[in-house]
Amino acid sequence: MIGLVVLTPVMALLFFFVVAAGRVGVVESKLTAAARGAARAASQARSTDAARAAATAIAETSLGHLEVECQGGPQVRVLKMDLRPGGRVQIQVSCTVRLSDLTITGVPGSRIMTAESASVVDRHRSGSQ
Repeated sequence: MIGLVVLTPVMALLFFFVVAAGRVGVVESKLTAAARGAARAASQARSTDAARAAATAIAETSLGHLEVECQGGPQVRVLKMDLRPGGRVQIQVSCTVRLSDLTITGVPGSRIMTAESASVVDRHRSGSQ
């Protein structure tokens, strides 16, 4: 009986840890999907400004559809921008997520999560639209 009294809180804590770790993994996966979409959208743009705008818009839209709430919105950063045919665009998406959104118990604080993705510009794209 005493073993059960001692073991129950430990098992409950372990359960909450596993749930939180699983939810962190799910959010990381959704953030990666948003970064992938943002990189692809940027690689299809014709100018650097249009690429940045497309990456930001797609990241925000994707995270909204995937139900990921970022405090202050997602941060989209261009790591590489080579819009020549065959060039490469690399985008980083960061999101500050409340830990209370990730756990059952409502843990205070937040965590910054980041994902990167790259996309190759179509080699057969013409220089003008």
